[in-house]
Order: sequence, then structure tokens, then C-alpha cells
Amino acid sequence: MINTLYTATGCTRCKIVKRFMEERDIPYTEKDMKAEGKEEFQQFYKANRKYIYRGENGIEFPVFTNGEAIYQGIGPAVAYLHFNGKLDEFFSIGVLHKEWVDGIYVSHGNPEYAGEFIEVLRFLKNNNLKLQVDTNGKNNHILRQILDEGLADIVIMNVLGPEELYSKILGEDINIDEVKKSIETAAKFPEVHFQTTVVPVVRQEGDSPEISYLAPEEVAEAAKLIEEVTESKKNPYLIKLFKTKEAKDKRLKAVGPLSAANLMPYRSKARAYQVFTEVEKA
Repeated sequence: MINTLYTATGCTRCKIVKRFMEERDIPYTEKDMKAEGKEEFQQFYKANRKYIYRGENGIEFPVFTNGEAIYQGIGPAVAYLHFNGKLDEFFSIGVLHKEWVDGIYVSHGNPEYAGEFIEVLRFLKNNNLKLQVDTNGKNNHILRQILDEGLADIVIMNVLGPEELYSKILGEDINIDEVKKSIETAAKFPEVHFQTTVVPVVRQEGDSPEISYLAPEEVAEAAKLIEEVTESKKNPYLIKLFKTKEAKDKRLKAVGPLSAANLMPYRSKARAYQVFTEVEKA
């Protein structure tokens, strides 16, 4: 396999990945898409368009490939080069730029690889990068270690819903006490943002399942949970719109979308427990 690293002139993240590879004697060929590698990257992008994310600010670099897999962005690339795919679920392509790195998901990866995950975060922090991590309550012990070592600057805490629906929304069993511990841990970081997405919930299974969105009262219960754990009504709290195209359960894709205007009753109910509640703009 031939390792190719597509970079962009002046890209600090690209330089960090290059240094990582060189320090570990990982052979690679660099192709600068703003210089001699422009045409080759265009051909590569055309052939692999569905695997490469292009956001509002363009394509996130570096892009690494070994001819079989493609890893885009500093987090996914370093994690793969260091641990050969074990950490894929912990990292995704980020949207933050300059000194910030996001797309880091504490709750998504296999906790057996917590040590390897932490090692990658240490590497990123040691290169003067600021990290934003996401959690939904799972793997609190990992979040706690991140806090103890000062490895994250911002935490996004996704409180999925009220206690009685948490496992149903998550799609797997979870001890609500772990969620509460994660809320408590998240509140201790330099900056934390709590949020809840108004998702459709399968209320009753069957040939004709009963599906409906979280109700304003149920989102208010999530806000109340944050208040009870943090002992504060003044946490930043965002109510987000559900994106049907991102639903893993095909049944949820058929549910009609909500608009930002639909979220106003949710904000009104949630502000009884979190006074800084805001709604996502469409």
C-alpha cells in the first residue's frame, strides 16, 4: 500500500500530520493541492467525491489515503495512523478551523480503547490545538480523564431526552446514573454547552409503529435534569432541529420535518429550568 497525504500550502494541521508520520518513520508521498499536486488531487476528489466532505469553507485538509481507506482531517488521520482503525468511531471530520479541532466523540467509540483515544488527544493538545469534544452521557470515565488531564477546552453535552426515554432514543440500554455523572463532569470544563435535539421517538413498535416527536414537556424534563445535576438554571442550552436525512432508523425518515418556528413552545417550557435556552435557527 502507498500512503499519500494530500495537503494545502500553509495548512498547519497538515504540517502536524506530516511531522507525526516522519517521527514514526511512516513512509508517505505528499501532494500539495495548491501546488504541484493540484491536478492529481482533483482527479482523486472526482473519483472519491462521496467519501470526501466539502463544507461551507471548502475541503478540510489533510486528506490521507493508503489506497484502501480515506481519512480526512487531523483527528481521523492521526487516530488511524497511530492505531490502524481502532478509533474510527471516536473521530469524524470537523468543521472548526485554525487552532480548533472538533469531530471528537467521547461516547461513540469502544471504551476498551480509551487509553489509545486519550493518547491521540494528548498529541493534539501538545501541538497547541484547542479541542471540542461531544458526549451523550456514555463513557463518563473517559470524559472524566479528559477533564483531569485538561485535554478539552469545550464540551458539547447532548442530553438526549428525559430519563424514561433516554435508552429508547439512544438505541441501547444506558444507566441514567452514568448520564447524570457525565452532566456533572461536563459542567466542570472551562466551557460547556448543553443541547437536546427534538427527535422522533418510536412510542410503540409493531407493523404500524406509533412515532411522534419529543413533546415540549419532555424536552423540559431534559432541561430539568440538567438543573438538578448542575444545581443551576443558567447553563447554555440549545434546542436543535432533527435532520431526517441523518436518521439511521429508516422509519424516522418518513416523519415530516419541524421548522425553527415549531421549536418556540419547547423553548418556553425549557426556560422554566434553563433560563438561557435558545433554539437552533434553520
